[in-house]
Amino acid sequence: MEQAGSAETGFSLKRVALRGSALELSGYAAGQALRLLGNLVLSRLLFPEAFGLSALVSVFLVGLELLSDVGLEPCVVQSERGDERRFLDTVWTIQVARGALLSLLSLLLAWPAALLYGEPQLAALMAVSGLTALIAGFNSTSLYGLRRHVRLAPLMGLEVAGRAIGLVVMILWAWWSPSVWALVAGSFVDSLVHLAGSHWLQRGPRDRPGWDPEAARSVLHFGKWIFASSAVFFFGRQGDRLLLGHYLGMRVLGVYSIALFLSEAVGALVSRITHGVFFPIFSWAARESSERLGQVFYAMRLRSDLLALPAVGGLAVLGDEVVDLLYDDRYADAGWILQALCVRVAMACVSGPCETCLFAQGQTRYALYSNVAMTLWVWIGIPLGWLLAGLTGLVWATALSGLPVLLTVWAPLRRLGMLRVEREALAVAAFAAGMGLGTLVEAALRSLHG
Repeated sequence: MEQAGSAETGFSLKRVALRGSALELSGYAAGQALRLLGNLVLSRLLFPEAFGLSALVSVFLVGLELLSDVGLEPCVVQSERGDERRFLDTVWTIQVARGALLSLLSLLLAWPAALLYGEPQLAALMAVSGLTALIAGFNSTSLYGLRRHVRLAPLMGLEVAGRAIGLVVMILWAWWSPSVWALVAGSFVDSLVHLAGSHWLQRGPRDRPGWDPEAARSVLHFGKWIFASSAVFFFGRQGDRLLLGHYLGMRVLGVYSIALFLSEAVGALVSRITHGVFFPIFSWAARESSERLGQVFYAMRLRSDLLALPAVGGLAVLGDEVVDLLYDDRYADAGWILQALCVRVAMACVSGPCETCLFAQGQTRYALYSNVAMTLWVWIGIPLGWLLAGLTGLVWATALSGLPVLLTVWAPLRRLGMLRVEREALAVAAFAAGMGLGTLVEAALRSLHG
Protein backbone atom coordinates (compact mmCIF):
# COMPACT_ATOMS: atom_id res chain seq x y z
CA MET A 1 0.00 0.00 0.00
CA GLU A 2 2.80 2.36 0.92
CA GLN A 3 4.55 1.66 -2.38
CA ALA A 4 1.33 2.15 -4.29
CA GLY A 5 0.73 5.41 -2.47
CA SER A 6 4.24 6.56 -3.24
CA ALA A 7 3.84 5.68 -6.91
CA GLU A 8 0.52 7.52 -7.05
CA THR A 9 2.10 10.57 -5.40
CA GLY A 10 5.00 10.44 -7.82
CA PHE A 11 2.64 10.29 -10.78
CA SER A 12 0.64 13.19 -9.37
CA LEU A 13 3.75 15.31 -8.86
CA LYS A 14 4.94 14.51 -12.36
CA ARG A 15 1.56 15.45 -13.84
CA VAL A 16 1.46 18.73 -11.89
CA ALA A 17 5.04 19.52 -12.91
CA LEU A 18 4.40 18.85 -16.58
CA ARG A 19 1.15 20.81 -16.65
CA GLY A 20 2.65 23.68 -14.67
CA SER A 21 5.78 23.78 -16.81
CA ALA A 22 3.70 23.76 -20.00
CA LEU A 23 1.60 26.66 -18.73
CA GLU A 24 4.66 28.63 -17.61
CA LEU A 25 6.29 27.95 -20.97
CA SER A 26 3.26 29.05 -23.00
CA GLY A 27 2.63 32.12 -20.85
CA TYR A 28 6.28 33.05 -20.91
CA ALA A 29 6.52 32.54 -24.67
CA ALA A 30 3.53 34.83 -25.23
CA GLY A 31 4.93 37.42 -22.82
CA GLN A 32 8.39 37.34 -24.37
CA ALA A 33 6.96 37.61 -27.87
CA LEU A 34 5.14 40.75 -26.76
CA ARG A 35 8.27 42.11 -25.07
CA LEU A 36 10.40 41.44 -28.14
CA LEU A 37 7.82 43.02 -30.44
CA GLY A 38 7.60 46.04 -28.19
CA ASN A 39 11.37 46.26 -27.84
CA LEU A 40 11.88 46.19 -31.60
CA VAL A 41 9.20 48.79 -32.30
CA LEU A 42 10.19 51.08 -29.44
CA SER A 43 13.91 50.89 -30.28
CA ARG A 44 13.03 52.52 -33.60
CA LEU A 45 10.65 55.11 -32.17
CA LEU A 46 12.85 56.07 -29.21
CA PHE A 47 16.60 56.47 -28.60
CA PRO A 48 19.16 54.55 -26.49
CA GLU A 49 19.14 57.21 -23.75
CA ALA A 50 15.41 56.56 -23.16
CA PHE A 51 16.11 52.89 -22.48
CA GLY A 52 18.98 53.90 -20.21
CA LEU A 53 16.76 56.22 -18.15
CA SER A 54 14.04 53.59 -17.98
CA ALA A 55 16.56 50.96 -16.86
CA LEU A 56 17.83 53.27 -14.11
CA VAL A 57 14.29 53.99 -12.86
CA SER A 58 13.63 50.26 -12.84
CA VAL A 59 16.78 49.63 -10.84
CA PHE A 60 15.72 52.05 -8.12
CA LEU A 61 12.16 50.72 -7.95
CA VAL A 62 13.31 47.10 -7.89
CA GLY A 63 15.80 48.09 -5.22
CA LEU A 64 13.07 49.53 -3.02
CA GLU A 65 10.99 46.38 -3.48
CA LEU A 66 13.88 44.09 -2.63
CA LEU A 67 14.97 46.20 0.33
CA SER A 68 11.50 45.67 1.84
CA ASP A 69 10.87 42.09 0.70
CA VAL A 70 9.64 39.76 3.45
CA GLY A 71 8.66 36.92 1.10
CA LEU A 72 4.86 37.20 1.23
CA GLU A 73 4.23 34.97 -1.78
CA PRO A 74 6.63 32.13 -0.82
CA CYS A 75 5.33 32.34 2.74
CA VAL A 76 1.76 31.72 1.57
CA VAL A 77 2.93 28.95 -0.77
CA GLN A 78 4.97 27.19 1.91
CA SER A 79 2.83 27.74 5.03
CA GLU A 80 0.36 25.17 6.30
CA ARG A 81 -2.01 28.12 6.96
CA GLY A 82 -1.71 29.42 3.42
CA ASP A 83 -5.42 28.88 2.70
CA GLU A 84 -6.79 30.41 5.93
CA ARG A 85 -8.67 33.68 5.49
CA ARG A 86 -7.33 35.24 8.70
CA PHE A 87 -3.77 34.44 7.65
CA LEU A 88 -4.34 35.89 4.16
CA ASP A 89 -5.92 39.07 5.55
CA THR A 90 -2.80 39.60 7.66
CA VAL A 91 -0.61 39.08 4.60
CA TRP A 92 -2.74 41.52 2.57
CA THR A 93 -2.53 44.16 5.31
CA ILE A 94 1.27 43.88 5.34
CA GLN A 95 1.30 44.06 1.54
CA VAL A 96 -0.79 47.27 1.44
CA ALA A 97 1.39 48.97 4.05
CA ARG A 98 4.52 47.93 2.18
CA GLY A 99 3.20 49.31 -1.13
CA ALA A 100 2.40 52.68 0.44
CA LEU A 101 5.85 52.82 2.03
CA LEU A 102 7.58 52.02 -1.27
CA SER A 103 5.66 54.75 -3.09
CA LEU A 104 6.62 57.29 -0.44
CA LEU A 105 10.28 56.24 -0.53
CA SER A 106 10.43 56.53 -4.32
CA LEU A 107 9.13 60.09 -3.99
CA LEU A 108 11.72 60.97 -1.34
CA LEU A 109 14.62 59.45 -3.32
CA ALA A 110 13.64 60.94 -6.68
CA TRP A 111 15.53 64.22 -6.43
CA PRO A 112 18.72 62.80 -4.80
CA ALA A 113 18.88 60.17 -7.54
CA ALA A 114 18.55 62.84 -10.23
CA LEU A 115 21.40 64.82 -8.65
CA LEU A 116 23.59 61.72 -8.30
CA TYR A 117 23.37 60.83 -11.99
CA GLY A 118 23.06 64.37 -13.35
CA GLU A 119 19.73 63.57 -15.03
CA PRO A 120 16.99 66.07 -14.05
CA GLN A 121 14.29 63.94 -15.75
CA LEU A 122 15.00 61.13 -13.32
CA ALA A 123 13.23 62.93 -10.44
CA ALA A 124 9.83 63.11 -12.11
CA LEU A 125 10.22 59.65 -13.63
CA MET A 126 10.87 58.04 -10.26
CA ALA A 127 8.11 59.94 -8.48
CA VAL A 128 5.46 58.86 -11.00
CA SER A 129 6.79 55.31 -11.47
CA GLY A 130 6.74 54.80 -7.71
CA LEU A 131 2.94 54.90 -7.81
CA THR A 132 3.01 51.42 -9.37
CA ALA A 133 4.18 50.07 -6.00
CA LEU A 134 1.16 51.66 -4.31
CA ILE A 135 -1.13 50.07 -6.90
CA ALA A 136 0.51 46.65 -6.51
CA GLY A 137 0.05 46.83 -2.74
CA PHE A 138 -3.71 46.46 -3.24
CA ASN A 139 -3.43 43.35 -5.45
CA SER A 140 -5.54 40.44 -4.26
CA THR A 141 -3.95 37.53 -2.36
CA SER A 142 -5.74 35.30 -4.86
CA LEU A 143 -2.52 35.52 -6.88
CA TYR A 144 -0.65 33.82 -4.03
CA GLY A 145 -3.33 31.16 -3.67
CA LEU A 146 -3.23 30.30 -7.35
CA ARG A 147 0.54 29.99 -7.14
CA ARG A 148 0.27 27.81 -4.01
CA HIS A 149 -1.97 25.31 -5.78
CA VAL A 150 -0.05 25.51 -9.09
CA ARG A 151 -3.15 26.80 -10.88
CA LEU A 152 -1.17 28.84 -13.33
CA ALA A 153 -3.52 29.39 -16.29
CA PRO A 154 -5.29 32.43 -14.74
CA LEU A 155 -1.92 33.90 -13.70
CA MET A 156 -0.52 33.48 -17.20
CA GLY A 157 -3.63 35.01 -18.77
CA LEU A 158 -3.49 38.01 -16.47
CA GLU A 159 0.20 38.57 -17.10
CA VAL A 160 -0.16 38.40 -20.88
CA ALA A 161 -3.21 40.70 -20.82
CA GLY A 162 -1.40 43.29 -18.70
CA ARG A 163 1.66 43.20 -20.88
CA ALA A 164 -0.32 43.43 -24.13
CA ILE A 165 -2.41 46.40 -22.99
CA GLY A 166 0.65 48.13 -21.55
CA LEU A 167 2.54 47.56 -24.80
CA VAL A 168 -0.22 49.16 -26.87
CA VAL A 169 -0.07 52.21 -24.59
CA MET A 170 3.74 52.38 -24.90
CA ILE A 171 3.73 52.20 -28.70
CA LEU A 172 0.93 54.72 -29.15
CA TRP A 173 2.56 57.15 -26.71
CA ALA A 174 6.00 56.74 -28.30
CA TRP A 175 4.52 57.32 -31.76
CA TRP A 176 2.65 60.42 -30.56
CA SER A 177 5.40 61.80 -28.30
CA PRO A 178 8.78 59.99 -28.52
CA SER A 179 10.08 60.12 -24.95
CA VAL A 180 10.92 57.90 -22.00
CA TRP A 181 7.44 58.67 -20.61
CA ALA A 182 6.02 56.15 -23.08
CA LEU A 183 7.79 53.36 -21.17
CA VAL A 184 6.55 54.70 -17.82
CA ALA A 185 2.95 54.95 -19.04
CA GLY A 186 2.95 51.35 -20.26
CA SER A 187 4.20 50.04 -16.91
CA PHE A 188 1.58 52.10 -15.08
CA VAL A 189 -1.26 50.67 -17.18
CA ASP A 190 0.13 47.13 -16.74
CA SER A 191 -0.05 47.60 -12.94
CA LEU A 192 -3.68 48.74 -13.14
CA VAL A 193 -4.60 45.69 -15.23
CA HIS A 194 -2.97 43.39 -12.65
CA LEU A 195 -4.84 45.08 -9.83
CA ALA A 196 -8.24 44.74 -11.51
CA GLY A 197 -7.55 41.21 -12.72
CA SER A 198 -6.34 39.94 -9.35
CA HIS A 199 -9.62 40.92 -7.68
CA TRP A 200 -11.67 39.58 -10.57
CA LEU A 201 -9.94 36.20 -10.13
CA GLN A 202 -10.63 36.05 -6.40
CA ARG A 203 -13.25 33.52 -5.32
CA GLY A 204 -14.79 33.44 -1.87
CA PRO A 205 -14.27 36.10 0.81
CA ARG A 206 -12.53 39.29 -0.32
CA ASP A 207 -9.31 40.63 1.12
CA ARG A 208 -9.82 43.07 3.95
CA PRO A 209 -7.64 44.66 6.63
CA GLY A 210 -6.92 42.16 9.38
CA TRP A 211 -4.27 41.26 11.90
CA ASP A 212 -3.48 37.89 13.44
CA PRO A 213 -0.41 38.28 15.71
CA GLU A 214 0.56 34.63 15.27
CA ALA A 215 0.25 34.89 11.48
CA ALA A 216 2.28 38.10 11.48
CA ARG A 217 5.01 36.45 13.55
CA SER A 218 5.00 33.49 11.16
CA VAL A 219 5.37 35.77 8.14
CA LEU A 220 8.15 37.82 9.71
CA HIS A 221 9.97 34.72 10.99
CA PHE A 222 9.84 33.12 7.55
CA GLY A 223 10.77 36.36 5.84
CA LYS A 224 13.65 37.54 8.00
CA TRP A 225 16.25 35.74 5.91
CA ILE A 226 14.43 36.68 2.71
CA PHE A 227 14.48 40.33 3.76
CA ALA A 228 18.22 40.28 4.32
CA SER A 229 18.80 38.17 1.23
CA SER A 230 16.71 40.40 -1.03
CA ALA A 231 18.41 43.54 0.24
CA VAL A 232 21.82 42.09 -0.56
CA PHE A 233 20.49 40.61 -3.84
CA PHE A 234 19.61 44.10 -5.04
CA PHE A 235 23.18 45.34 -4.75
CA GLY A 236 24.51 42.18 -6.37
CA ARG A 237 22.00 41.73 -9.19
CA GLN A 238 21.37 45.39 -10.00
CA GLY A 239 24.85 46.65 -9.18
CA ASP A 240 25.99 46.34 -12.79
CA ARG A 241 23.39 48.89 -13.94
CA LEU A 242 24.05 51.24 -11.07
CA LEU A 243 27.77 51.21 -11.79
CA LEU A 244 27.42 51.27 -15.57
CA GLY A 245 25.15 54.32 -15.39
CA HIS A 246 27.76 55.98 -13.19
CA TYR A 247 30.76 55.12 -15.36
CA LEU A 248 29.35 55.39 -18.88
CA GLY A 249 26.08 57.33 -18.93
CA MET A 250 22.59 56.68 -20.24
CA ARG A 251 23.41 55.85 -23.87
CA VAL A 252 25.67 52.89 -23.07
CA LEU A 253 23.32 51.81 -20.28
CA GLY A 254 20.53 51.73 -22.87
CA VAL A 255 22.60 49.51 -25.17
CA TYR A 256 23.51 47.29 -22.21
CA SER A 257 19.83 46.97 -21.27
CA ILE A 258 19.08 45.60 -24.75
CA ALA A 259 21.78 42.95 -24.35
CA LEU A 260 20.49 42.16 -20.86
CA PHE A 261 16.94 41.74 -22.16
CA LEU A 262 18.06 39.29 -24.84
CA SER A 263 20.42 37.35 -22.57
CA GLU A 264 17.81 36.78 -19.89
CA ALA A 265 15.11 35.58 -22.28
CA VAL A 266 15.91 31.92 -21.54
CA GLY A 267 17.12 32.40 -17.97
CA ALA A 268 13.91 34.16 -16.98
CA LEU A 269 11.91 31.17 -18.23
CA VAL A 270 13.89 28.83 -15.97
CA SER A 271 13.42 31.25 -13.08
CA ARG A 272 9.66 31.29 -13.65
CA ILE A 273 9.41 27.51 -13.80
CA THR A 274 11.66 27.23 -10.74
CA HIS A 275 9.57 29.56 -8.60
CA GLY A 276 6.18 28.84 -10.08
CA VAL A 277 6.38 25.05 -10.48
CA PHE A 278 9.47 23.61 -8.78
CA PHE A 279 9.07 25.47 -5.48
CA PRO A 280 5.56 24.16 -4.66
CA ILE A 281 6.58 20.66 -5.75
CA PHE A 282 9.84 20.76 -3.78
CA SER A 283 7.86 21.99 -0.77
CA TRP A 284 5.42 19.09 -1.04
CA ALA A 285 8.29 16.61 -1.38
CA ALA A 286 10.19 18.15 1.55
CA ARG A 287 7.13 17.78 3.78
CA GLU A 288 7.13 14.09 2.88
CA SER A 289 10.84 13.34 3.43
CA SER A 290 14.32 14.60 2.52
CA GLU A 291 14.90 11.40 0.54
CA ARG A 292 11.81 12.12 -1.54
CA LEU A 293 13.00 15.67 -2.15
CA GLY A 294 16.35 14.40 -3.38
CA GLN A 295 14.59 12.19 -5.93
CA VAL A 296 12.32 14.96 -7.15
CA PHE A 297 15.10 17.58 -7.30
CA TYR A 298 17.15 16.07 -10.12
CA ALA A 299 14.10 14.74 -11.93
CA MET A 300 12.89 18.34 -12.25
CA ARG A 301 16.40 19.65 -12.97
CA LEU A 302 16.83 17.31 -15.93
CA ARG A 303 13.98 18.96 -17.79
CA SER A 304 15.08 22.52 -17.13
CA ASP A 305 18.75 21.82 -17.92
CA LEU A 306 18.00 20.21 -21.25
CA LEU A 307 15.49 22.92 -22.13
CA ALA A 308 17.54 25.98 -21.25
CA LEU A 309 21.28 25.37 -21.32
CA PRO A 310 21.70 24.40 -24.99
CA ALA A 311 19.70 27.49 -25.97
CA VAL A 312 21.86 29.75 -23.78
CA GLY A 313 25.02 28.14 -25.18
CA GLY A 314 23.87 28.77 -28.74
CA LEU A 315 23.04 32.39 -27.92
CA ALA A 316 26.51 32.82 -26.37
CA VAL A 317 27.96 32.19 -29.84
CA LEU A 318 25.36 33.87 -32.02
CA GLY A 319 24.94 37.10 -30.03
CA ASP A 320 26.35 39.39 -32.73
CA GLU A 321 24.19 37.83 -35.43
CA VAL A 322 21.03 38.12 -33.32
CA VAL A 323 21.60 41.80 -32.54
CA ASP A 324 22.51 42.62 -36.17
CA LEU A 325 19.28 40.95 -37.29
CA LEU A 326 16.97 42.66 -34.81
CA TYR A 327 18.40 46.14 -34.19
CA ASP A 328 19.97 49.03 -36.06
CA ASP A 329 23.59 50.16 -35.84
CA ARG A 330 23.01 52.27 -32.71
CA TYR A 331 22.76 49.03 -30.71
CA ALA A 332 25.62 47.11 -32.38
CA ASP A 333 27.70 46.85 -29.19
CA ALA A 334 24.89 44.87 -27.57
CA GLY A 335 26.08 41.83 -29.58
CA TRP A 336 29.33 41.08 -27.78
CA ILE A 337 27.82 42.14 -24.44
CA LEU A 338 25.03 39.60 -25.02
CA GLN A 339 27.59 36.85 -25.66
CA ALA A 340 29.34 37.53 -22.36
CA LEU A 341 26.16 37.82 -20.29
CA CYS A 342 25.02 34.38 -21.45
CA VAL A 343 27.69 32.89 -19.17
CA ARG A 344 25.97 34.44 -16.14
CA VAL A 345 22.58 33.24 -17.34
CA ALA A 346 23.84 29.67 -17.72
CA MET A 347 25.14 29.63 -14.16
CA ALA A 348 21.86 31.09 -12.89
CA CYS A 349 19.93 28.30 -14.66
CA VAL A 350 21.85 25.83 -12.50
CA SER A 351 22.01 27.72 -9.20
CA GLY A 352 18.35 28.80 -9.18
CA PRO A 353 16.82 25.32 -8.72
CA CYS A 354 19.57 24.46 -6.20
CA GLU A 355 18.70 27.49 -4.08
CA THR A 356 14.98 26.72 -4.38
CA CYS A 357 15.60 23.17 -3.18
CA LEU A 358 17.26 24.56 -0.04
CA PHE A 359 14.44 27.08 0.30
CA ALA A 360 11.82 24.31 0.27
CA GLN A 361 13.56 22.77 3.29
CA GLY A 362 13.35 26.03 5.22
CA GLN A 363 17.05 26.74 4.62
CA THR A 364 16.37 30.34 3.58
CA ARG A 365 19.64 31.66 4.99
CA TYR A 366 21.58 30.24 2.04
CA ALA A 367 19.83 32.70 -0.26
CA LEU A 368 21.40 35.44 1.86
CA TYR A 369 24.81 33.80 1.78
CA SER A 370 24.76 33.40 -2.02
CA ASN A 371 23.65 37.00 -2.51
CA VAL A 372 26.40 38.27 -0.20
CA ALA A 373 28.92 36.35 -2.29
CA MET A 374 27.53 37.78 -5.54
CA THR A 375 27.40 41.32 -4.15
CA LEU A 376 31.01 41.23 -3.02
CA TRP A 377 32.02 39.94 -6.44
CA VAL A 378 30.10 42.66 -8.30
CA TRP A 379 31.15 45.65 -6.20
CA ILE A 380 34.79 44.60 -6.15
CA GLY A 381 35.00 43.00 -9.60
CA ILE A 382 33.23 45.63 -11.69
CA PRO A 383 35.35 48.63 -10.59
CA LEU A 384 38.45 46.44 -10.88
CA GLY A 385 37.38 45.25 -14.34
CA TRP A 386 36.75 48.85 -15.38
CA LEU A 387 40.17 49.88 -14.13
CA LEU A 388 41.95 47.03 -15.94
CA ALA A 389 40.01 46.72 -19.20
CA GLY A 390 37.33 49.40 -19.44
CA LEU A 391 33.90 48.35 -20.65
CA THR A 392 35.14 44.86 -21.56
CA GLY A 393 36.39 44.25 -18.04
CA LEU A 394 33.19 45.63 -16.53
CA VAL A 395 30.99 43.34 -18.65
CA TRP A 396 33.05 40.20 -17.96
CA ALA A 397 33.11 40.91 -14.23
CA THR A 398 29.32 40.96 -14.44
CA ALA A 399 29.20 37.81 -16.59
CA LEU A 400 31.16 35.79 -14.03
CA SER A 401 29.14 36.98 -11.02
CA GLY A 402 27.15 33.74 -11.02
CA LEU A 403 30.24 31.71 -10.06
CA PRO A 404 30.29 32.57 -6.32
CA VAL A 405 26.53 31.89 -6.19
CA LEU A 406 27.03 28.39 -7.58
CA LEU A 407 29.76 27.58 -5.08
CA THR A 408 27.66 28.90 -2.20
CA VAL A 409 24.57 26.77 -2.94
CA TRP A 410 26.48 23.66 -3.92
CA ALA A 411 28.22 23.47 -0.54
CA PRO A 412 25.08 22.91 1.63
CA LEU A 413 23.58 20.56 -0.96
CA ARG A 414 26.72 18.48 -0.72
CA ARG A 415 26.53 18.41 3.08
CA LEU A 416 22.91 17.29 2.84
CA GLY A 417 23.97 14.47 0.51
CA MET A 418 21.90 15.80 -2.39
CA LEU A 419 24.60 17.07 -4.76
CA ARG A 420 25.53 14.69 -7.59
CA VAL A 421 28.66 15.74 -9.46
CA GLU A 422 27.84 13.72 -12.57
CA ARG A 423 24.50 15.50 -12.93
CA GLU A 424 26.12 18.91 -12.62
CA ALA A 425 28.61 17.83 -15.27
CA LEU A 426 25.64 17.04 -17.52
CA ALA A 427 24.54 20.68 -17.20
CA VAL A 428 27.99 21.84 -18.35
CA ALA A 429 27.82 19.42 -21.28
CA ALA A 430 24.39 20.75 -22.30
CA PHE A 431 25.75 24.32 -22.39
CA ALA A 432 28.81 23.20 -24.37
CA ALA A 433 26.59 21.33 -26.85
CA GLY A 434 24.62 24.52 -27.43
CA MET A 435 27.85 26.43 -28.09
CA GLY A 436 28.92 23.74 -30.55
CA LEU A 437 25.64 23.95 -32.42
CA GLY A 438 25.84 27.74 -32.39
CA THR A 439 29.33 27.57 -33.90
CA LEU A 440 28.04 25.38 -36.74
CA VAL A 441 25.17 27.79 -37.40
CA GLU A 442 27.58 30.75 -37.35
CA ALA A 443 29.87 29.02 -39.87
CA ALA A 444 26.91 28.26 -42.11
CA LEU A 445 25.76 31.87 -42.01
CA ARG A 446 29.23 33.12 -42.88
CA SER A 447 29.46 30.78 -45.84
CA LEU A 448 26.08 31.99 -47.11
CA HIS A 449 27.27 35.59 -46.94
CA GLY A 450 30.47 34.76 -48.78
